[in-house]
Amino acid sequence: MKVIFHTDTRDYETYSSFTKISGMLPYNFVRCHKSYIVNLSKITDIDFIDNEITFTKNDKCYIGPKYKNNFMEVLKNEYFTNNLDSYDYAKRIIS
Repeated sequence: MKVIFHTDTRDYETYSSFTKISGMLPYNFVRCHKSYIVNLSKITDIDFIDNEITFTKNDKCYIGPKYKNNFMEVLKNEYFTNNLDSYDYAKRIIS
């Protein structure tokens, strides 16, 4: 499977599986969709109604139904930085 890493400066491509990749990433990377692993420190907004995540460069991705509970549990336990603009809103939704 081809995996594409989107970074602030460029994209990198490799052939691997999400399972192998996720095992090598730091704790602030969380799978939120069958096609996405996100860096929590780059999130600026989370829309729980549309299940959409917005990042610092205004890129977006979706939260998949299979991964939503785990993703929300990570947020609930505050394993992310204060970069999240909607931090208070997220805490109210999850609580």
